[in-house]
Amino acid sequence: MNALLICNVGTRDVMCADFPKANTTERQWAQEALARYDQLRAGFELPIIGKALHYLDQRQIALTQVILIASDQPAGMAERFRQSDTVHSAALITRLLTDGLAPYPPIAPERIVTWIIRDEHGRGGDPSDYDLTLRFCERMLAPLAQKYPGHTAFLQVSGGTPAMTTSLLIAGTEAFGGRTEVLSIPPQAAPVAINTGRRLLAAPLRATIRSNADTYAYAAAVKTFLEQEAIITDRLDPVAAKLIAPLLAYAHHRFNFDFASARRALDKAGPAGPWQAEINELRAQVTDPDRVLRLAEVVHAAAARYEIGLYADFLVQVVRFEENLLRYLCLQRGAIFRNRQRAIDADGPYLAREWLQRQSFSLARDRDPSRDLHADRSVLRELLEKLMAERQERNRGLLAAIDQLGELIKRRNELTHQLEGVQKSGLARAFAGPSARSEEADRIVAHLHSLYEQTCGKALPASPYQRINGLLERLLRQPV
Repeated sequence: MNALLICNVGTRDVMCADFPKANTTERQWAQEALARYDQLRAGFELPIIGKALHYLDQRQIALTQVILIASDQPAGMAERFRQSDTVHSAALITRLLTDGLAPYPPIAPERIVTWIIRDEHGRGGDPSDYDLTLRFCERMLAPLAQKYPGHTAFLQVSGGTPAMTTSLLIAGTEAFGGRTEVLSIPPQAAPVAINTGRRLLAAPLRATIRSNADTYAYAAAVKTFLEQEAIITDRLDPVAAKLIAPLLAYAHHRFNFDFASARRALDKAGPAGPWQAEINELRAQVTDPDRVLRLAEVVHAAAARYEIGLYADFLVQVVRFEENLLRYLCLQRGAIFRNRQRAIDADGPYLAREWLQRQSFSLARDRDPSRDLHADRSVLRELLEKLMAERQERNRGLLAAIDQLGELIKRRNELTHQLEGVQKSGLARAFAGPSARSEEADRIVAHLHSLYEQTCGKALPASPYQRINGLLERLLRQPV
């Protein structure tokens, strides 16, 4: 691992048993200690930074750079505060690290840098000023993170003023994100590394995943999760963590009606622990679903797209629902279809010629008795009406309800030949008439719902996407 060590320098960071700090200030003590360095070198200690270096050395972490953050207020500031500055203490620490007088191999001088806390004009500032120190850290750490994009940043925050601790923690985590490790160094205990990047970024990243799912942007959710998996799954149940990516992939494929890929995504999930029953149910829903279930899927797909304002895509689902509803009703009444290879196929685009020849009626567009008839929406609508009449079915209400979608179908077909947009108000007028208010468009999904139940003779199943999102929410929840 390549790493950076960024240390706040305070008045406790360098000590000397042979030269105590009693009755002197930090500035004066460090200046004299530097002057007497050769005499005192064997007695110097680095009680905080030394522990940090020992921690890194034990883990064989290679330091590319050590950065010391110190203070040096200019003359004219309150002298008693100025005398506590650590600029000379940082110079003393640099010399000790260069000479190898720390529990870490000698560090080349060019790899040790001291940052002096300054304002935006370059003037040394008060290290107890929270706003100043935070702005300083932000200015310095952001370009450092860009310069070393693959490095882990170890933040030694135990030294310095409370303002320095807070600023380094906030700005360091913001700059390095998941590459941030905070070294907490208790006085009488070994250092503890806390990945604040993961801890602080996990919550907003999980919120992003939830937001993506709530708007059915499952592809974006998958991308975010795979890019930030280590952060998002930090402290999650291990089984739950392994289910999130397959579930999001499943949702993405299912939202695009790719049931085979959705099933394969869940097949990769492995044992699902307490969520096994829900995973099994979601898998079963995409394993050879019948036509009735697929019609329900189109209703939910239309509702989802309407909910998030994807009106052009919504119209595609309306067309898909209406045409497949007509096909389903014709199949129920015995219609036979063929595919392009002339094999019998309920989803084929052609009505079988031999079946048409057995009917007592003819269709307006059936002009070539030697060929199968292409079964587009208008052919299916006419065929259904004739089949119902032949069987003396008196359900004009169903045909009228289907026909109420006609202007929406026309609007969608026009879109393929134009460059106009789709507005909610336009949907309302196409569905409920030229004087309809925009809110009338809200009735379209309910109308699809009603058509499904009339046609299929059963209640519309619950939305699969709500089930998926509910399960995702539980997987993202941290164990108590």
